[in-house]
Amino acid sequence: MSAGPSHPPSPPPGADAPGGGAPPRIVEDIHELTGPKPDAIAPPFPAADRWMGRIASLCMVVAGVQMVVLVGFMGWLVFGRYVLNDTPTWVEQLSLLLIAYITFLGAAIGVRDESHLSIDFIREALPPVPRAILRLLADAMVIVFTAIMAWQGWKLVATNLTREIPMLGVSESWRAASLVAFGVLGAAFAILRLAQRLRAPTRSLPWD
Repeated sequence: MSAGPSHPPSPPPGADAPGGGAPPRIVEDIHELTGPKPDAIAPPFPAADRWMGRIASLCMVVAGVQMVVLVGFMGWLVFGRYVLNDTPTWVEQLSLLLIAYITFLGAAIGVRDESHLSIDFIREALPPVPRAILRLLADAMVIVFTAIMAWQGWKLVATNLTREIPMLGVSESWRAASLVAFGVLGAAFAILRLAQRLRAPTRSLPWD
């Protein structure tokens, strides 16, 4: 009894793509999900948008440098404790101060890039007009929130001028100033975003 015709094994997924990478269709789907929407327009107020982009980039550089310094200090803390048997006690407080600035500068950048966690599938399923209204309301709420953070942070700065951070000998106001930085930067980014949406309320912007 003769065996039936043999079929060659199916090629693995992506084998037909150049270089063995993802098939072109998958690449196109990913681009559709992550890239600008087809109806996206150039952001209004381009000069202000460029300046805000530069400020956000500067914040990212500062936060990145602080992260590198933080890692270096933590390494020195471990080395001093377990090798030199002389723990540098100031490292912990300085690390907490750096973490505050890294966190709040990163949060401000998230306002600029709209990279904070959000659940928007209901909004995006709505027609253009109600979708635009919800986007404007979200921007307005961010402005209110960041303004409150800036104001409360400034009050903390004013009330902690004479208090010192243990082991560092600097004012506690420096810790609260990170909150002010987030509030001011976040409000500025959100105000520009709201103005851009008001200029073209029913059109998608590149970051939507």
